[in-house]
Amino acid sequence: MSYDGIVTRAIVDELNKTITGGKISKINQPSDNEINLIVYNNKKNYKVLLNASSNLARVYITDISKQNPLAAPNFCMFLRKYLQGGTIKSVRQNGIDRVIFIDIKTYDELSFEVDRTLVIELMGKYSNIILINKEDNKILESINHVTLDMSRVRQVYPGTVYKLIEDSKKDITIDRVLPSDIIKQLEKPNKLFKFFYQNYTGFSPTIGKEICFKSNLDFDRLTNDLSDEELSILDNVFIDLTDKILNHDYKPSIQKNTHNNNYKDFHVLDIEFLGGNNEYFENISSMLERYYMVTATQDKVYQKSNDIKKIVSTKLNRDRNKLVNLYNELELSEDRDKYKVYGDLLSANIHLIERGKDKIIVENFYDENLKKIEIPISIKKSPWDNAQNYYKKYSKLKVANKLLKVQIPELKDEIKYLEQILDSIERVTETSEIEEIKEELRTMGLIKKKTKKQRKDKPSKPYHYKTSNGLDVYVGKNNAQNDRLTLKVANKDDYFLHAKDIAGSHVILRNNNDVTEKDILEAAFLAGYYSKASNEDYIDVDCTQKKNVRKAKQAKPGMVYYDNFDTYHIDLKALSINDFEKINN
Repeated sequence: MSYDGIVTRAIVDELNKTITGGKISKINQPSDNEINLIVYNNKKNYKVLLNASSNLARVYITDISKQNPLAAPNFCMFLRKYLQGGTIKSVRQNGIDRVIFIDIKTYDELSFEVDRTLVIELMGKYSNIILINKEDNKILESINHVTLDMSRVRQVYPGTVYKLIEDSKKDITIDRVLPSDIIKQLEKPNKLFKFFYQNYTGFSPTIGKEICFKSNLDFDRLTNDLSDEELSILDNVFIDLTDKILNHDYKPSIQKNTHNNNYKDFHVLDIEFLGGNNEYFENISSMLERYYMVTATQDKVYQKSNDIKKIVSTKLNRDRNKLVNLYNELELSEDRDKYKVYGDLLSANIHLIERGKDKIIVENFYDENLKKIEIPISIKKSPWDNAQNYYKKYSKLKVANKLLKVQIPELKDEIKYLEQILDSIERVTETSEIEEIKEELRTMGLIKKKTKKQRKDKPSKPYHYKTSNGLDVYVGKNNAQNDRLTLKVANKDDYFLHAKDIAGSHVILRNNNDVTEKDILEAAFLAGYYSKASNEDYIDVDCTQKKNVRKAKQAKPGMVYYDNFDTYHIDLKALSINDFEKINN
């Protein structure tokens, strides 16, 4: 996540344009580390979110209303007393550091004008929201107190003088020192991408990597390993990027995973090194609002799905180990006839077995040339018991062979089914989809059934895309959707597509009697993209009409078989998921 000094600079610009001159009409504290300022300006209310949590510290204008506690926390009451009704004079930043100052003109108990400053420090575990008296820089109150026992560097609590955290990094708003000038003076080499955020205030690892990427240099390249030409290229890229920062030339975007479109990062500069799958926004606040809202859902989905993923993975690993053992047993049972031969030869040569001997060598009358054969025997058993023991072993392996030829295909089907479940878990996007998978696993006996009846959610919907010719393509996200899509939604003449011999989604291409080869190839790409082999360069995809797809009795969810199919060899690099029009159902 890249809420660095550059993003902070962009937010300060946006806040100055929207809330400067406005009046603070309300102050709320919906959670321990979050304050909401409602500012009325230019006939409009703006809700400014100030969050000082250790992992999600942020400031932006939000449209989301949160429920507030019945009794306002002490810090909220303090801010209401000292700031509510005040006018925002300016919003500023400390250089390009992650510190925002909101200067507010308000009045004391005697109606005298007083200037106070609300300081928001966005510094990971050191994040804080601090109210100071601007005249003497004394701290009036803070959302997090820092005592001497907690830090010898800087204390933050009422009565102390507010001090900024100082460092020796270069601030480009004061002096734009080129990377080559710093690198030439470094005593110890450093990885190039780390060099930027360790030497320039407000820079993040994301910016360091972007500069490396645009300079065509490896992220982990050591600073002392750069040639003069490479240093010159690095300086030029640095100048171009910092020009955008200093000129407030922003292009807010969220960088998405090319595989599943999950959000990876965000920034106000155009970030390219993450793959170029970017979603752009008109302003910084809308970008941040979207990012934090979606990633919160993604985190919730991840946490819920991770538990069932562990259960399925454990079962899958056990089944795979069991399959290896069953194949070993099958190989042993296929060699069972030798034990019947041993029994017959021992029975025919009982009189030749000497007491105390652990083997006997006899002629094998089953061999055309009557070759000699050595038969192990137990000295603890009688000659007759030795023969009977081999007959029993032969009979046991004969029965086992029949059972194994039933068990192995069943176990292989179960492994294929569990792989399908894992593939479905990897692509869940909503909690309702997780519940569908959980319900399926309960039905299959893989997890415990609910003790209490709960309200069932509405069935989740499959992905819906359009081909370049405008035909509808539906993609199942899990086995429940796959079954509904293929067995209930699809018409008999629609096209069914599935990655060949591996776990993947059911894909249905609607047949409007005008289906072209291009439509089928695009639907086949989606079948490959939403499969276990989505990261491969090429994949084989089977295609047939839905009327050729059947489900065996008692087959597991999502498991079907089909015939009369064609197989397409698909280049997964030839298209991108962003080439398709996605329909929001």
